[in-house]
Amino acid sequence: MKKKKSKAAGKPKKGKIVKAKKDVKIKKAAQVKPPKPVKIPSKDLKIYKALLLSQKKEFIEELNKNLDDSKKIDFNEVKDSVDLASDTYDTEFLHNLSDTEKRQIEEIDYALEKISQGMFGACETCFKKINKDRLEVLPQAKLCFSCQSKKGG
Repeated sequence: MKKKKSKAAGKPKKGKIVKAKKDVKIKKAAQVKPPKPVKIPSKDLKIYKALLLSQKKEFIEELNKNLDDSKKIDFNEVKDSVDLASDTYDTEFLHNLSDTEKRQIEEIDYALEKISQGMFGACETCFKKINKDRLEVLPQAKLCFSCQSKKGG
C-alpha cells in the first residue's frame, strides 16, 4: 500500500500566494519639528525694526545716488581709450554697488517680514535664538554666529 505523502509545513498550496512573515522592524523617519518663535521683548523688536528701517532708508538713498551718478557719465563725448575704460569701470562699479544695495534691501525686507510673523531672531539652521549682540550689529542676520561660522561666511 502506498503511503500518502504529507504536505510539508509551510509549503504553499498551488494557486495561493503566501506572504512570508519576516521579523522586520521599520524605523520611523526622524520628524523635523517646525521652529518655535523665539521670545524677544517687544521693546527690543521695536528697536530692531527701527534699525532695519533706518538701514533700508540709507541703502535706498545710496542706490538712488549711484543711479544718478551712473546717468552723469557721458559716453557721447570724444574721449581717448583710457577715459572710456575709466568711465566703463565706473559704470560697472556703480551697477555692482546697486546690485549689492538691492540685495541688502531684500534682506532687510525679509527681516521685517519675520518680525511681523513673530519669527525674528531665530537661526534658520538650528532654530536657536540669535545672540542679541549679533542682532544689534546685523539685525537682518538669518543665522546664529555658530551656524554662520560653519557655513563659512
